[in-house]
Amino acid sequence: MDGMDMASMGGMDMGSQSLFVSTNQAIARGYWYGIAGITGLLTIIRLVSIAQTRHRLKRQERDPHCVPSRPRSFFSQAYATATATIRELSYAQPVYFTGRISKYFSPLPVGKWLVLAAYWTAILIFLWSNTILKPKDAMYAYKWEKVGFRAAWVTIAQIPFIYLLSMKFSPLTFLTGTSYERINWLHRWTARTVFLTAIVHWSFFLHEWWLADFVALEIKMMPMVRYGFGAFGTITWMILSGFGFFRAVSYEIFVAQHIAAAGVLLWLLFCHVPAYARWNVWLSVAFIAFDWSMRIVWNTLRNTHLLGGSKMRAPGYSARLEALPGDMVRLTISGTDFSWKAGQHLYLTIPRLRPLELHPFTLANASEASKEGGSDLTMLVKARSGFSKSLHKAALKSQDTGRTYRALLSGPWGVPPDLRSYETVVFIGCSSGASFVVPLLQELASKRTCVRRITLHWIIRHGEHLGWYEDTLTSIVESARACGVSVQITVHVTQVLGAGSSVVTDDMELKEAASHPVMEVESRSDQSSSSASMSSAEDEKTPLSRAHLPRTSSLTVANSSRPTVEAMIRPAVEGALGETAVVVCGGLSITAQARTFVAALSDERAVHKGTGAQGIFLFTETYGW
Repeated sequence: MDGMDMASMGGMDMGSQSLFVSTNQAIARGYWYGIAGITGLLTIIRLVSIAQTRHRLKRQERDPHCVPSRPRSFFSQAYATATATIRELSYAQPVYFTGRISKYFSPLPVGKWLVLAAYWTAILIFLWSNTILKPKDAMYAYKWEKVGFRAAWVTIAQIPFIYLLSMKFSPLTFLTGTSYERINWLHRWTARTVFLTAIVHWSFFLHEWWLADFVALEIKMMPMVRYGFGAFGTITWMILSGFGFFRAVSYEIFVAQHIAAAGVLLWLLFCHVPAYARWNVWLSVAFIAFDWSMRIVWNTLRNTHLLGGSKMRAPGYSARLEALPGDMVRLTISGTDFSWKAGQHLYLTIPRLRPLELHPFTLANASEASKEGGSDLTMLVKARSGFSKSLHKAALKSQDTGRTYRALLSGPWGVPPDLRSYETVVFIGCSSGASFVVPLLQELASKRTCVRRITLHWIIRHGEHLGWYEDTLTSIVESARACGVSVQITVHVTQVLGAGSSVVTDDMELKEAASHPVMEVESRSDQSSSSASMSSAEDEKTPLSRAHLPRTSSLTVANSSRPTVEAMIRPAVEGALGETAVVVCGGLSITAQARTFVAALSDERAVHKGTGAQGIFLFTETYGW
């Protein structure tokens, strides 16, 4: 054995392990202190943001002619400048792919890479600080084990964080205001990081055993080693099966096997790690137990109507299905006994159709809290495969029959953006992406907030798709007048049979203009007030009348090729007197383009850096990825 005593082999010598325990445990605690510190920082940022929004709304209420989103004090200017700089650094996503499989290999936005770079730097520091021993060191005989044990602790310390990131009832969401689905990418990348640190862990031990010709005996004599390799195999399977393509092929199978594998992994780790490190396993179990207990209780109360305080009703909700053009299904639940925020989503199951499947769908309308008997809840579901295909078939069969289905709901979930404090808001939705942006528009246009001008660009392929939201969009234009908000809605139809003008006319195949109570086209003289408006608003106290803004709200349908991101965003930003919010929902292509353009536009205009240009907030929701 090259002069090496059998008792000194990794895994056999528990004494060598005890030499590193105190340091390694301190490393594990340091990891969680770091997580707690970052969570605290994000919580403070959230509280500042909430306070800022409330302050702006109060200012708007006191002085309707001011622009509350323009910073006045040194602190607010410094905060705005720092925020704008971070946005410019983080928003861009210059490289992306659109192929059926290649899209799953699209690089992350720059901001997420920066987060990962910081995380990996911390992991590398924890892993390699004071672990490489020199030949003259008294502990040199344990050079392989020291790295192996350190990697073991760095690996096991990350396991609870992976489970924490998977929670729907998460303390991270409660503290930072970031919903579970928006940090799911970090859940996957943390698991991939664990995969790599686990390789360091077992490879250093395996190398030592190989040098001593001890591999087979170690595996035979030490059950914990076999459990360890089993755990590594489970992590490998979870990472491979969690690849986006496989999730898309069969989401139901992915969810079932992923939950099962998560349970198996914890059992294997419990058998593998020593007793004094099992607190990491128990912490993971605690996260799962809390999350699922809360889900079960909340979903039970929701579907038995105990939360809504309504009279005795049958469990679940009565859902109507309506087939729409473009293989779309509108699911409607009348008289719900709960409210929701625009932009949130629900998990839906219909036992009669597919009893064991639970799927998330965006709530396609804003909640009407004042409506007697409860709000009507709608979802727009694109029929693709599996559950959505079953919904479409059921909708076709129940057409004109009035048949309803019993639905069970979980939610609502999600933390949508709070847009009330911005001066200008731009919405961009592609096809079914309207189900995310239209409710946000619907909610903003029905209340008095800081928002003065709203622009919606909805891109659809065929004119018949306008029927998905025609009545809603018309209603929004009407309600905006009462709240003093200018709403400019443009529906871009990219594929039309025959030629026609760019604006709806009576002889076009789309929808007759007469069907729209409001069909006004905004004039250029009202629309272009970019640099002049901005300079005139430099003094916060200068009265800002509605003359600076388009006086009319309009709904326009245009035959055209797909508009560029610049054409949809730049005019609104350059005409804004205060901060602008841009909300985009669509495929990877348009969300990535929007990210990169907004970052470039913010840098070009040098927002909050002495030019008078105001900030640009961006929120993207990507589907089909």
